[in-house]
Amino acid sequence: MAQAKNTIKSIDKTLSIVECLDELGQCGVTEIAEYLGFSKGTVHHHLSTLEDHEYVVKEGSKYSLSLKLFEMGIETRQRTEVYSIAKEDIDELAAETGEMANLMVEEHGRGVYLYISRGEKAVQLDTKMGTRQYLHTSALGKSMLAYMPDRRYEEIIQQHGLPAETPNTVTEREVLETELEEIRAQGVAFDGEERAQGIRCVAAPITSNQGRLIGAVSVSGPSTRMKGDRLKQEIPEMVKDTATVIGLNVSYS
Repeated sequence: MAQAKNTIKSIDKTLSIVECLDELGQCGVTEIAEYLGFSKGTVHHHLSTLEDHEYVVKEGSKYSLSLKLFEMGIETRQRTEVYSIAKEDIDELAAETGEMANLMVEEHGRGVYLYISRGEKAVQLDTKMGTRQYLHTSALGKSMLAYMPDRRYEEIIQQHGLPAETPNTVTEREVLETELEEIRAQGVAFDGEERAQGIRCVAAPITSNQGRLIGAVSVSGPSTRMKGDRLKQEIPEMVKDTATVIGLNVSYS
């Protein structure tokens, strides 16, 4: 990832410590210092500041992230227009299919799961609300890549490249762009176990009346159920219908 110009090094270090705690969980000053290559004094000063502002919690000699970040995330999601409009439609899609229904938006060149609803047969996956993933690895992400402005598409490919998540992930730009043309022609995207083996996904982009890309909606489930007419006809129509309804509601809200 390209480094932004004119960054403030002290803030870079603070955020690195926050991200370290997110990745490692509860840990002490020495562990963080060794993990990041910072001095223990530097880590301690930053943690003390974060604790004063209630962004971390200290228990004995260990630190962990506080629920203040969770509160901020919930508030941010509530302010996202498409979330409040789409939530009920995503719940209905999950109930109708019995599978997992997802709402995703693009942020900083990656897809963010804004909302997930589980039908009665939905399998447990590693994705959860707030999970970020590379756009080219899923039907959700590919549906957004297909419908975003060319300039934004180029920026994302330059920033993140096309890393593989599974042996099925598309990692060649030519192959990806051929698939994006098909997505634009059909209005729906497919994920052939490209992010998680054994899981297939069908997605459609959410666009406004003016063609502005808002996000994407999908249904995902095990390959044993996501096949045949259900995969190619039944679920795609349901997903496209849901995306259209959400797009209309956003346009006229």
